Amino acid sequence: MKKLKLDKAKLKGLMNLDVKDLKAILLKGSNKINSLKKVEKKRTVVAFDIGSTSIKISQGMYYKENLSIDKFIEIPTPKGAISDGIIENKELLISKIGTALKENSISAKEGICTTNSTLIINREVMIPNVEEDEMETVVRYEIQQYLPINLDDYILQMTVIGEEFSDEGKRLAVRAIAYPERMARGYHELLIALHLKPYALDVNYNSLNKLINFVDDINEYEYNPKDSLVFIDMGANCLDVNIYNDGILKFTRIIKAGGSYLDEALNETLNISKNEIETLKAKSINLSDEELDNQNTLVRDTIDEWIDKTEKIIQFYKNKNVGNEVDKIFIYGGTSKLNGLTNYMTLKLGINTTRIKSIPKITLKSNNSSGEHIDNFVNVIGSIIRL
Repeated sequence: MKKLKLDKAKLKGLMNLDVKDLKAILLKGSNKINSLKKVEKKRTVVAFDIGSTSIKISQGMYYKENLSIDKFIEIPTPKGAISDGIIENKELLISKIGTALKENSISAKEGICTTNSTLIINREVMIPNVEEDEMETVVRYEIQQYLPINLDDYILQMTVIGEEFSDEGKRLAVRAIAYPERMARGYHELLIALHLKPYALDVNYNSLNKLINFVDDINEYEYNPKDSLVFIDMGANCLDVNIYNDGILKFTRIIKAGGSYLDEALNETLNISKNEIETLKAKSINLSDEELDNQNTLVRDTIDEWIDKTEKIIQFYKNKNVGNEVDKIFIYGGTSKLNGLTNYMTLKLGINTTRIKSIPKITLKSNNSSGEHIDNFVNVIGSIIRL
């Protein structure tokens, strides 16, 4: 039993989601703050974003507020190896990733995994202004008032994101992330099997949060820290919609839709192969065309469903945060490359939408062409930034 608790404690240590910020806020003005400062170590790490259809790998270093990336690799995910973030076939992943690391001369000794899943619980809760050692107990109680789950099966991390005052006293707004222990163990064991020292486990929206706070602009858009920004990761099976305001994650939702759904619709209608579908999307699909043929109409109708769901998410956020308008939408990932998509979304949503094409302030040392497709690696690059 003691060994189980020790193992879980180690896993929780790897889920270091902005723990420094949490402690700094709680201990503000305390002489304990100095004891929390870490000796920053110069280390090269390799990070993995393992999705349902592809695995993104980046090797890089974050040191003294400088981020450099020297390797970008993207390989297909073995079929059946992962489902909604849960590793289902570890051996397949070990073989596939191990070969990629060897072929690309990855020399890092420490590893990071970042992912997203409908199984990861993310909630903002308001709690009394309690002492640090009481916070987890209070947050657990609040979460279980609304969710019929056994939190013993989760690794809980908390970040204070704000505070409010009333006649009843000070209250804290806490971002609570409950990460399934089974999922965490799977990634931990994967890194060990790849002969890497597990350095951190992360969640994609947290990786992205660190990245947008690290850079000053995306593409040529210099955003104000007070801006409300929507980032949509357009993956194969999910659209991850994340909304940030004042540099803090305010809202996140997963839409069960994505490139694979679009491919299936095209396959059923046109009866063409996967390779032909990719060529078709690159050369023949354009949502900006005034007169759409059948295949473009099919794509537009599918995109309309996604936009409708996205609009409802944005409206829900605005209803909860009266006075906060959305200033800009950034899209990235495979499906974001559809011709005319950004203009079409801008027209339908009434919010300027752009695809991430460049991220200044990052030193790119990669010799391959993946630097041209940096939007594919947004999550995994952000995971390398450790606070």
